[in-house]
Amino acid sequence: MPRYLVPCLLGVIVLGGCTTLRETEPGQTAREQLLLSTAADQASAQIAPNLPAGNRIYIDTSNFGSSGEYQNLYAISTIKAALLKQGFALANGPDDADTILDVSSGALSIDKTEHLFGIPSADIPIPLAGPLSTPELAIWKSKERTGVAKFLLTFYDAKTGTLQDASDPIYGFSHYDKSSILFYGRTRSNLQPDAVEKRRKESE
Repeated sequence: MPRYLVPCLLGVIVLGGCTTLRETEPGQTAREQLLLSTAADQASAQIAPNLPAGNRIYIDTSNFGSSGEYQNLYAISTIKAALLKQGFALANGPDDADTILDVSSGALSIDKTEHLFGIPSADIPIPLAGPLSTPELAIWKSKERTGVAKFLLTFYDAKTGTLQDASDPIYGFSHYDKSSILFYGRTRSNLQPDAVEKRRKESE
């Protein structure tokens, strides 16, 4: 056996003991889902149409993107809830409605930014053993995750098609920022109310 293989194999064993595996069900993590849904909550909270009280509103979501994606379904639900809380009724179809709401999504996604001052992880090819990832050595590191929602709402008369109310697009933002200097870390987030975060920590 070549001499260099022994220390290489020992290094693989040592580093293998420090490996962390993460499984995500479904494809997005819970934190990513919270970023999207919180941004949708922030945007929907701004809905306040100038319409007669009790108007029956049919929501046309044909321009809202894929109907099968959970984040779109959740966003539509937050819009419905905002209207119901203000005393409006929801119609099952356009023929039963006083008002039709055309709603579209300009954005419902996550921006990710990372900064590192130190030595990043790197892959080193090891003969007969495959690639070996060296550990990251970070003096200062920052990870920023921002959820962004942009909705456009247009209300028009179900019978005449004339405009009843419209406004500029509404925006919602969420964030999860994590930074560390050597062994000291800090996290800032608006994903959960303080009371919910406290219950989460108590359940750990």
